[in-house]
Amino acid sequence: MSETQKPADVGANPNAAAEKDVGNVLAELKAEEAGNQGHQETEAPASTESEKKESPANGAQADAEAEEEARIIAAANKLGQGSAPDSKSKQEKGDQGSREKKRVNYRENIKSDVTTLEETSDPEQIRKQVEFYFSDSNLPMDKFLLSKVGGSENRPVELSLLHSFKRMRRFQPFSAIVEALKTSDTIELTNDNTCIRRKVPLPESVTEDASWSVTKVFEDKAMHRSIYAKGFGKEEPSTQFDIEAFFAPYGPTNAVRLRRTNEKIFKGSVFVEFDSEDTQKKFLALEPKPKWKGTIELLIKSKKEYCEEKVKEIEAGRVKPNKGRGNFRGRGRGNGRDWKDRKDDQKRGFNRGRGGQRGRGNRDRDGGHSEVLKDSRGVPVIQVSKDAPKSTDAAATAGQKRAREDDSHSNGNNAACGNAENGDRPAKKVDAKEG
Repeated sequence: MSETQKPADVGANPNAAAEKDVGNVLAELKAEEAGNQGHQETEAPASTESEKKESPANGAQADAEAEEEARIIAAANKLGQGSAPDSKSKQEKGDQGSREKKRVNYRENIKSDVTTLEETSDPEQIRKQVEFYFSDSNLPMDKFLLSKVGGSENRPVELSLLHSFKRMRRFQPFSAIVEALKTSDTIELTNDNTCIRRKVPLPESVTEDASWSVTKVFEDKAMHRSIYAKGFGKEEPSTQFDIEAFFAPYGPTNAVRLRRTNEKIFKGSVFVEFDSEDTQKKFLALEPKPKWKGTIELLIKSKKEYCEEKVKEIEAGRVKPNKGRGNFRGRGRGNGRDWKDRKDDQKRGFNRGRGGQRGRGNRDRDGGHSEVLKDSRGVPVIQVSKDAPKSTDAAATAGQKRAREDDSHSNGNNAACGNAENGDRPAKKVDAKEG
């Protein structure tokens, strides 16, 4: 009966044997894994040693790869060490070059040295020097002194401050300055003789930071009494004072300005402003013309003639106008113009801008460059839109535009003159504080 019962049990669970076998295998695997974990430290070195003995070729290959890797790393380090100093030196050179560029002081190119003048207490020289500082020929363009005066406010300036100027230090003693200024016709002492101011204030349009359009008014007034002279050679320590002395016998001068490049290098030419138009005409009529140092012939003409010639050269493309006129006599001129000043200029008819250009950068309203058409005589031609009505009113309007352009051309002569040559700007005045 037992024999017949066994097959029945197998038929009831045919996978029992298989499950038992799987359970036995899993138990053996767990026991083997536990044994391996217990003997891992002792078996690993033996296994490694055996592998080396069994595979010497693989060991040699591994050593070769390690050596090659070490060689590559060493070469890379050597290359990095060689390039690092080069990049560092280039950076140092760049930094040094930028520092040297920042340290450039163009004023060192001014060779005139006020110490070549002797100390004096001459009241006439003292009055002339101080009166120049406060004159229409200097004050509106002198940014520093104008800020002290306050433009048309006419604030007093301390005499001690004036005495610190280079051209004033040679006047000794200080009491001699006070006595000399007591008899001045244009300036007066105030605050117990410790300060000085103009007897007649500047016009109300002049503020302590006067714009270019305001200072141009003073330049235009001086145009008719000014001359241009060229041929004075290279600058020496006494050049400024020698040129002043050269023109002194031909009449009183308001200013003798040495013309310089943007780098402050003397160009060998000057603008001389006489006290009146009559004095200027008498000088231009001299025959023979005076010679520099008795032997050197000079190119002499009126400043107006010189400026008109430069305007023509600019329009013909023979001379490029300067980008800007720089600062107030080298101390802020031109950069102080804002959009209000330019708008005022346009209202007064200065449509051509400086250097004979129309507006800013010769651009039209759309931002492009506009071309001015001219007839065979070189006269600008007024262009009328195709959609514009052809009437007498339109013709009259065109005529007015033409008239304004002609006016702007004549009004721009002085401005173009200042921009005519590279670096051209108003040069050193007669009694500049820098000497």
